[in-house]
Amino acid sequence: MKGRKGTKGGGRYAANILITLRVTVEEKTRLTEQAEIAGLSLSEYMRRRFFGGRIAAHTDLNTIAELRRIGGLLKHNFETLRQAKAPPDVFERQEEALRNLTWAIQKISLRCHYDCQENQEYEG
Repeated sequence: MKGRKGTKGGGRYAANILITLRVTVEEKTRLTEQAEIAGLSLSEYMRRRFFGGRIAAHTDLNTIAELRRIGGLLKHNFETLRQAKAPPDVFERQEEALRNLTWAIQKISLRCHYDCQENQEYEG
């Protein structure tokens, strides 16, 4: 362990003790990238990894938004298929794709919800 962080200014981490960890350049790069993906500072990412807290990827929210956008485009495509008098198997494939998108959104949403609850319990 290395010195004590200054207590000037108070705050949540005012009395925390600084711990130094030696890693290679490649390891630091990898940890930094993983922290960025999770939307966390490197320190918070390391605390959660070390103490077993959950780490929800920040990209999950972006993925959900993109899947919803694609779902909306698929819904609009149904009308185009109707006007073009597409065969029934095309509609079936389209409906299956929409069901798969809905399932993926629900699965990611549940995981995000669970991870967010775990993170709040860990931080609280």
